[in-house]
Amino acid sequence: MDQIRREGRVWFTGRLLATAGLLLGIVCGQAAGAQEQAPAGATQNAALANKATSPNDVVLKVGDKSVTRGELDRFIQGLTPQLQRTLATQGRKRLGDEYVNMLVLSQEALSHNVESTPAFKEMFNLRRLELLAMLEYQDITQGAAVTPEETSKYFTEHQKDYEQVQVMQVVVRKKPEGAKEGTPGFAPDEAKSRAEEIRKAFIAGDDPKKVAEKYHVENLVRVDAQPYSIRHGALRADMEAAVFALKAGEVSDVFDLGQALVFVKVVSHDPGDLKAATPQIENTLKKQKIDAAVDALKKKANVWMDDAYFAAPTQAGSPQGMVKPMAPSLTAPVLAQPGSAGTPK
Repeated sequence: MDQIRREGRVWFTGRLLATAGLLLGIVCGQAAGAQEQAPAGATQNAALANKATSPNDVVLKVGDKSVTRGELDRFIQGLTPQLQRTLATQGRKRLGDEYVNMLVLSQEALSHNVESTPAFKEMFNLRRLELLAMLEYQDITQGAAVTPEETSKYFTEHQKDYEQVQVMQVVVRKKPEGAKEGTPGFAPDEAKSRAEEIRKAFIAGDDPKKVAEKYHVENLVRVDAQPYSIRHGALRADMEAAVFALKAGEVSDVFDLGQALVFVKVVSHDPGDLKAATPQIENTLKKQKIDAAVDALKKKANVWMDDAYFAAPTQAGSPQGMVKPMAPSLTAPVLAQPGSAGTPK
């Protein structure tokens, strides 16, 4: 019985928290239709809507339990911004229906003395700890302000991290050793020949657009005619050292990535800008302050953990958690890690 009650509460809690999300399923055309033709009594309803309201106004009753406007408003404020916007545009009726469900079921649970069950006490204590932790974390976050002086100092000390290089990239897909019949890509010798031919055109200063038109092969050869931004940390160490050492107009050697041959032409270097980097630096410094505050609390609390119990699982045949590299994509910069390359300028 306890297990059934526990599962029921989890199910209902999920429904309640997602109530506003259910409103996303309401056909938007209904609202549009309502705007096209005002229903009877619309003027009277508008007048009532403009009537002065108070947080103490009762807007819902379930038996002897009354719910005020202020209580529901605070409940709505606890929802995500997206769900709040949905409520603002689609209305609160279905939220009210689910709130009624919560009150009806909770009253029935009280009549069954569910509060005295071990399952309820365990869940209640856990939720209490979560709420306390959340409120304390919010206090720490609010106190972790970052000053302009701190931002400027961090930028000066880490300016290299914000340096960018604009490159045009060439990718030639190559069949890996032992590839199955039908695997996309050129034979190694042909891939190398094509890559070197395009590289010579770039070194000669040929128009990138014309080079792209001449050598592009769908899903096999990609030639960028527009530059991309690459930052430090986005490349393999040897590639980064080589690319960032090049001057504007110079072309890198060809890198063999196994399933593709890649090289770049450097267009320009950007040393980074404090104003552009400020939001990222502020987030970095704020997180450092928050982490430091939490770490200090952990140290003060004298935390101990059983390493054997909390040990990470090992994967069969991959004790170090190595991830198999994905095949190179010809629709995104191959050299840059996911999320690290900008859009073409």
